[in-house]
Amino acid sequence: MNRVLTTALSLITLGLLTTAPAQTQIGNVTLTPAKAPAVSMAASYAGEDVPSGWSEIKGRVTGPNGSALRLPAGSEVRVTVLDTTAARILLDVSFGTTRLSTPYQLVYNPVRLSDTHEYVVRAEIVDARGKVLYRSADAALPSARRAALNLAVRPR
Repeated sequence: MNRVLTTALSLITLGLLTTAPAQTQIGNVTLTPAKAPAVSMAASYAGEDVPSGWSEIKGRVTGPNGSALRLPAGSEVRVTVLDTTAARILLDVSFGTTRLSTPYQLVYNPVRLSDTHEYVVRAEIVDARGKVLYRSADAALPSARRAALNLAVRPR
């Protein structure tokens, strides 16, 4: 593809040629500008539903006192829901990151919870070898269907 055609396609895709006519002819190719999406990313995320009967916790894992923090290469964040009564892990989510603060999201089915047990949420940062570098204090599992919970970690 020649440079003019590639540039025109890129600009139309990005919606930068909004003042151009409805269609543009370049050689044997007719270009029609794309319309911008009707819904913004923020609005689309806000309207996103958790499955019926399920619960969601989302927030950020931050450094000590909410500070930003660079992490060693290969570091991983682990956010865990623990059943402290039965001493078992109910939910464990891990993902790689190179810095804090970083967002997380947990979606779980509360049918798995017992009214007689206590549950906490904890975040840990481990290095590439699995050594725990940082850990948050245990936070009570929110009871709301949708909840925000930020977890500040401190050196281990």
